[in-house]
Amino acid sequence: MSTLAEIESAVTQLPRPEQSELLRFLAALLRETATDETDYLMSSPANREHLLRVTEDIAPGRNIVKPDQAQFR
Repeated sequence: MSTLAEIESAVTQLPRPEQSELLRFLAALLRETATDETDYLMSSPANREHLLRVTEDIAPGRNIVKPDQAQFR
């Protein structure tokens, strides 16, 4: 399996039009994957209700877990 650095290096060696085409493809793939995940999470009525309820807590800042970022450095 390639590392991210190897992939980035290979992409930057492509001519500009091919880089743009590859990036458009990857963006479309990420959008499709996100849509699939959202559809899956919302497919269960109970899960959908729970997700919609907890998203109401985001704007007022209720029940938000803020992990200590130091452990990720």
